[in-house]
Amino acid sequence: MMKKYISAVLVLLLFLIPNAVFVCKNNAYADSSRKYYIVYDKDSKNELFLKGDGIEVGDQYISSDNKLYNIVSVNDNDKTAYAEFVENVELPKINVRRKDKILNNNNFNSKDYNKNNIALASTKKVVGLYHTHNDESYPTGDGYDSIYGKGGIHDIGALLKSNLEKCNMIVYYDETLHLPHNSGAYTRSQATAARLLEKGSHAIFDIHRDAVPRKEYFTNVNGKDMSKVRMVIGAANLNSSANKDLALRLKAYADEVYPNLIKDIYIGKGNYNQQLTNAAILFEMGADTIEKYLVERSVEPLAKTIDVVLYGTDQASENSLNDVEFLNGESDSNFKEGVLKKGNKGSLDALWIVLAVLLYVTALFLVAFFTNKQFNYHIKRFFSEMTAGIFGKKKPDRDI
Repeated sequence: MMKKYISAVLVLLLFLIPNAVFVCKNNAYADSSRKYYIVYDKDSKNELFLKGDGIEVGDQYISSDNKLYNIVSVNDNDKTAYAEFVENVELPKINVRRKDKILNNNNFNSKDYNKNNIALASTKKVVGLYHTHNDESYPTGDGYDSIYGKGGIHDIGALLKSNLEKCNMIVYYDETLHLPHNSGAYTRSQATAARLLEKGSHAIFDIHRDAVPRKEYFTNVNGKDMSKVRMVIGAANLNSSANKDLALRLKAYADEVYPNLIKDIYIGKGNYNQQLTNAAILFEMGADTIEKYLVERSVEPLAKTIDVVLYGTDQASENSLNDVEFLNGESDSNFKEGVLKKGNKGSLDALWIVLAVLLYVTALFLVAFFTNKQFNYHIKRFFSEMTAGIFGKKKPDRDI
């Protein structure tokens, strides 16, 4: 009987220890009551930004003023990190400006644009929305920062869906729960993200809420108080470059039409399910410290930005283009035709890479099989044993 109790205790410990380690590493430290990281410039020692979850050496950060930094050191005990400046990032060029910004600009030619001549989309505009962390909520609006189940972040997701639909998009909004909010949540939400792509979504967006002081997200866009939006890109996947490019285009457009809306871009070591497609972004919609209604205000300009950047000014809705005027001058062609002008080939590209690797390995196998006697013998022997000699037994060859 005693052995049974000991066995039960050991099993329980094996289950609890990994979870305890995860909690200690990712959520809170005994010597730090602060739940967010402070990142400093390595050279100037000035504070660069705050982040609500883990930071790793090698992560990258693109600031609001388009400066690229590499994270070079992290102290998890006191939740501080240092970043090294790399370069200034040049955003894609666009030839639109916010309307009220250039009404008196003599360089503007109103004949360059006619709303009545907007080309109708030859294909449907389809996007998918979901939440990896369903519990995230806003204390000022929801009463709690976490609700086990559908937290306040689902209200933001529903509002984004509504605003995207006003831009003539089909929106698949999957509210599947991926609880609990732990290291396995992204593994569980991967099936949801894949399902959205299978339905025909050209792009997928994972909607989150950050956890940093209010000052990090509070902003004013075109005279209206609201929350900023952070974009997060995963570096650990084949689509990282394409998704980073999409984030830069979203920021370039928003910086001109809705200045101060986009907070920054964080490029972490995870994949965030972005390995599934070359058009995926994780959005941090405000923080737990900011009023929920301010986050709700940021949804409309974000939806309009997504519309124009994904589908271009040729296929964007009048609802989105009502906020802009066109300028003479050079512009990136993608802002006219859209990032998705050639379709979303992220998953297909990854598939071709996998197939190419398989073909290469197969070719090496065949060459070795027909040219190397030892390899040929061991392969035949292996299959003979695996099939119990159904196709004939291979006797040991003493010459090998």
